[in-house]
Amino acid sequence: MKYENHKAKVMNSFIEYTVKSGIALLVLYALYWLLLRNDTHFRLNRAVLLISLFVSLVLPAIHSGWLPVFHTQTPLPVFTINFKTLVTPVGRILAVASPHAVPAVWRIVTIIYLSGAFVVFARLIYQAIYLQAVSRLSEKKRKDGFTIVSTNVGMIPFSYFRRIYIPTQTIDDNSIDSIIAHEKAHMNQHHYLDLFIIEMIAIYQWFNPIIWLYEKSLKEVHEYLADAAVLNAEKNPGKYQAILVNQAMGGPVFIFTNQFNRSMIKKRITMMSKLRTSGLAQLKALLFVPVMAILMMAFANPRAIAQAVPHGKQITVKGRVTDKATGKGLEGSAVIIQGTTSGTLVDAGGFYSIIVPEQNATLAFSHVGYESQCIAVRSNTVINVELGTSVLALDFSQPSYLDIPVKQEQTTEKNKGNTDEVYVIVEDEPKYPGGTEALHNFLMSNLRYPENAT
Repeated sequence: MKYENHKAKVMNSFIEYTVKSGIALLVLYALYWLLLRNDTHFRLNRAVLLISLFVSLVLPAIHSGWLPVFHTQTPLPVFTINFKTLVTPVGRILAVASPHAVPAVWRIVTIIYLSGAFVVFARLIYQAIYLQAVSRLSEKKRKDGFTIVSTNVGMIPFSYFRRIYIPTQTIDDNSIDSIIAHEKAHMNQHHYLDLFIIEMIAIYQWFNPIIWLYEKSLKEVHEYLADAAVLNAEKNPGKYQAILVNQAMGGPVFIFTNQFNRSMIKKRITMMSKLRTSGLAQLKALLFVPVMAILMMAFANPRAIAQAVPHGKQITVKGRVTDKATGKGLEGSAVIIQGTTSGTLVDAGGFYSIIVPEQNATLAFSHVGYESQCIAVRSNTVINVELGTSVLALDFSQPSYLDIPVKQEQTTEKNKGNTDEVYVIVEDEPKYPGGTEALHNFLMSNLRYPENAT
């Protein structure tokens, strides 16, 4: 049971974190798409995209404890037992599922999620192995700290970490220098690290379409940055644009690479011809700061205001709840702020810690099978409690009856149309076989006095 509860708790936390992360990705990408995607400040755009990814992963994980407005205790759930749903006509107690049990549908969702993550990861491994095989079968040449791989495989020129793959069949001598300069710009600006980071995030968020839009936008910015680096050194920009058009009909495109992507040729040529965005336009990036702050407050603890402990000066009360007879800690004991639904549970060692208002606060300590205690906090910061076992006194001098509403499972012809009828079971008192007189005779015949008592 403890394992199932722990597994359910981990799953709930993971789902909550994933949803919050997805919301942050969506909000920040929408802001980028509206404000910055058409600007020519490519370095700023790259930084905004990477920071947005980082913030979307970190913000949902921030705990609210350090925020002064969110000093709360998680309210303990209240459970109500309804005998109508538990007792059958024959007195059989039905099993009740744990509130933390993992439903079957979530097991299916987990399998689907892990399968998708495995497929994305396997795709990356396959591409890495394939490119390694191509490199092993191709001619390689070291130049300026990187490796040029001349291959006969039909593909678009691209860079992969510190390697530049050049298809010898589709590249002429007039364009190879510009292509190498373009791919070298990718490597010098470490674009492969950006792609590696986003691919790792995509394994976790593969089901979220926003992460793939991030990857697409980041690759666009990479191409714009590499084009700008080539144009700064190119004497004839028109020649470079012509090379882009000539390479638009290349071979297969790899995901985890920077390449002359034919689907982006028009965008890249348009961006090369576009007037540079003014410096004041960079101030638009400052709008991300308040948006991130709002996300941080929203993700800190969305239930904090509704469940807040009364405001005012507060203190932290700590202590230990033990068994009065044995002195051992009572794990699972409830510590409740009287008059509220806020409280905490005692850990395995019997220790607890709770934040309470300094004035007029009373703590109620309880445990199943033990007598409850209520203790005023006043100015105490340490309250140790010993709970004694409760004693239930039963009076058998008078006959007693137990009325139990019963849930009907089988119906007769008489009551088929009335499924809400409540039946009453009267519990008979235990009797000795043969009645009271037989019990008296048994005692008289079996009672033996010791010799020294006569």
